[in-house]
Amino acid sequence: MAAPSPSAPGYLWVLSEPGAQASVEEFQDWYDNEHVPLRMQHISEFETGARYEAADGQKPGWAAAYDITSVALFSDNKYTRLRANRSPREGALVARLEVLDRRTAEKLGETSAPPAAQDAPQFVLTAAGDDKPSDDELKVFAGTEGWRRSHYHHVYDSLIIGYGKDPKSNAAPKFVVIHEFDSEAYVSSPAYAKATEGKTEVRRWKLYKATPNTAGKA
Repeated sequence: MAAPSPSAPGYLWVLSEPGAQASVEEFQDWYDNEHVPLRMQHISEFETGARYEAADGQKPGWAAAYDITSVALFSDNKYTRLRANRSPREGALVARLEVLDRRTAEKLGETSAPPAAQDAPQFVLTAAGDDKPSDDELKVFAGTEGWRRSHYHHVYDSLIIGYGKDPKSNAAPKFVVIHEFDSEAYVSSPAYAKATEGKTEVRRWKLYKATPNTAGKA
């Protein structure tokens, strides 16, 4: 696929693992009190911001997800300067992380709009691969207990550190379908096999914390 139009809606999905050189406590404090606030309190294009903990026992054990009004933000100075001028604390911590897997995507479709932070879904399934999903995949969980919504994305840029030395393990899948739920009943549903069939990366997550965007609000 070609690069997205600057007006296309965006999505940012970041997986991370503190590892042996950074404590979970240090990692959480940085994420919750520095990294997320710099985005959700100052940049209005971040429609949603939520952090997730692995529900499948796999690593990386943490993820952050953001709905973005348009992919133009990813090249805007108000966003790029956050990394270019990161604090000494952040720079030192990021260098010690075992895994940092940042995926920049264009949103291709969704069954409904993103929910407000107070209504964020409790569980998430990500099913990724290099084949473009069909629109039917968005509705595979329709009627399943606890299903809230589904959306899918084209990952057109990624920055991945970790996962070992095999270059293939450092390549993000090109497409991802994300399904959101209020319960884990979906795991035992018939739709689960359909949603994950042929995918190269399947992960299950549970909500850790959702943060509302307060940029420009008194």
